[in-house]
Amino acid sequence: MQWTRAAAFAAVSLFSSAFAQDWHPPTAADLIPPVRHDAPILACSAAELANLRAGFGRGAAPLRSVVDAARARLGTPVGFPPRGGQHNQWYQCDACQRALTTVDDSHHRCPGCAEVYSGPPYDDVVFSRRHSENLRRAREAAWAFALSGETAFAADAATVVLGYADRYEGYPYHSNAADPTRRLDSGGHLMEQTLSEASMLVRDIAPVIDLIWHSLDAAQREHALGNLVRPMVANIAKCRRGKSNWQSWHNAAMFSAGVLLGDADWLRRSVLDPRHGFLFQMGASVSADGMWYENSFGYHNYTLAALCAHADAARLMGVDLFAHPSLRAMCALPARYVMANGRLPRLGDDVDSSPQGAAASLEAALAATRDARLGVVLSAEPSFESIRFGRDPGQSVPEGVLRSEVLRASGHAILRRGGAARMSALVTFAPFGGFHDHFDRLSFVWFAFGEERGVDPGRAKSQAYRLPIHGGWYRTTLAHNTVVVDGRPQHESGGELLGFVDAEDFVAVAAKTIDAYPGVEHARCLCLTDRYVLVLDRLRSESEHRFDWIYHDRGPDVRCALAVDEVAGEVGLQGEEFVEWLAQGETGSGASVDFGGGKVTTTLLVAAGGPTRLRLGTGPLQSVDDRAPFVALERRGAGVVFAGVLQAGTADHASDVTDLECREEGGALLCTVVWGAHRESWRWDGAGGFVRVAPR
Repeated sequence: MQWTRAAAFAAVSLFSSAFAQDWHPPTAADLIPPVRHDAPILACSAAELANLRAGFGRGAAPLRSVVDAARARLGTPVGFPPRGGQHNQWYQCDACQRALTTVDDSHHRCPGCAEVYSGPPYDDVVFSRRHSENLRRAREAAWAFALSGETAFAADAATVVLGYADRYEGYPYHSNAADPTRRLDSGGHLMEQTLSEASMLVRDIAPVIDLIWHSLDAAQREHALGNLVRPMVANIAKCRRGKSNWQSWHNAAMFSAGVLLGDADWLRRSVLDPRHGFLFQMGASVSADGMWYENSFGYHNYTLAALCAHADAARLMGVDLFAHPSLRAMCALPARYVMANGRLPRLGDDVDSSPQGAAASLEAALAATRDARLGVVLSAEPSFESIRFGRDPGQSVPEGVLRSEVLRASGHAILRRGGAARMSALVTFAPFGGFHDHFDRLSFVWFAFGEERGVDPGRAKSQAYRLPIHGGWYRTTLAHNTVVVDGRPQHESGGELLGFVDAEDFVAVAAKTIDAYPGVEHARCLCLTDRYVLVLDRLRSESEHRFDWIYHDRGPDVRCALAVDEVAGEVGLQGEEFVEWLAQGETGSGASVDFGGGKVTTTLLVAAGGPTRLRLGTGPLQSVDDRAPFVALERRGAGVVFAGVLQAGTADHASDVTDLECREEGGALLCTVVWGAHRESWRWDGAGGFVRVAPR
């Protein structure tokens, strides 16, 4: 069977073409502030407010919980911190690289060395949380007022908003730099970044003012607008970021402010600015498949929240930004990428993204676009947003929505199979996405029996961007399921798709890179069946190199009968200062590695391929204390081959793959997987030819 691409791409192409036919970009004449009457003009429409009030009258739990939370705070004082907040990246122990534990607002303890930190920037990180809590209080109180009509809720929300209007410009201007007084254009008063202030304006401040507008007198409205919204949006707008998730939030903030202020210039700038506006971003920052350029679902979903908030606000005044083909494709992506554990693959700077984390954005998108695929990842239980938009959570989802496919522009292949394990995997050959991307081309993640098995660590949960562990571990090639050459991380690079096939009983992809390590060509083939994952790698060069084949698993345990020796000292892999080496051994034949300790286990069989040094270790996952086991297989030469087969097992479905053989034959790799009484053989030519040799 030859590789086929047409089928994989046809649906995407037709999908994009249909979007393009429906898209009519707005002009300046379309972007006119709405006239306020009785209903909100930014937080929701009159019909949506009616849906919410009806749901509240029926006792819908998601709405009752908002009112109950707001009622519990009535009568309690609002505590305003003495200054603005600071980025969470500072809330870590420099020595231990661990997140701090809050003792109180001015004392912060390292759980490792027990050092107690005090003062800025540590106190200011806690202040950031307090500001967020205050604004959540205001948001919930404003919605409680809108749902119930009880004026006490409006008064509570007004206390928060007007309190920040009293303080905003009086809070010292600061940034997220080591010296926060350094006047960066990205700084602010309430928060350390224009990004954070924009998010607060979009999600909290603007909707709150809109919802309680008629409860405020003229002086209060002018105070809220003139001393909070107007200076905040001016501060945000001074930082112009172009192709950036920051700019997406800046644009949404400008639009929200423009609606409240009745200022068409803000509306037009947010959409039409030729180097920064919404239309520019859709053309410059989104792949043809709909992936945000940073190649991380953490940042894809984060940016999507801004874009959908922007589009939803525009929809309420009759401007359809949701019809833009790039935004529609972005909205569909979480449904296309969802893995066997119900979550999204951890790529780049991400921790644990899920489609549910983007539910508010996707509810708005579904209401605007009626793209049925979004229903795959929306909850079957009612939510605030589903009630607002009138979606029936029990609505059936079309069959066959989740399938194997290649997203060529994004540089990802998604592989899915059925069987007891219901496996899914993703292989990346994506173009390099910048600061939040990692050096991981041709790496893969893998899921089976509803659990993550093949692991990409993403980033530290504590956002340790400023600490050595971020660049020294999380971004390194060693931290990913690929091949490290000469112990160093890859260069900034992308990859090339060689081929893709989705057959009746298997799915496979092949890709290569020649830029990750100049002078070395690395081609990888990954094949998924209902029973196992076959991983084939061929590396070629004109000179001798060291090649380390890396595989990380959820484990939490790892063992191999060959690994009987202690690892003494460093082994020559960049990033190993964060590794805890467990054992090593040598072999000239194959090897078997078992990852266990949980409900799901993994067996890795590696075919013979010349002298091999095998090492077992653990590396950081969400923190230096949260660790995942891995195996590193070292081979040397001008050209090497690695062949491995992975199988997941449970108590009811034990692993039964017992052997893997691989040999070169006529320039191709011929591999045989043995399971039970069966022998299954595959032939890969190292490029675009892949066939099952036996049984046919």
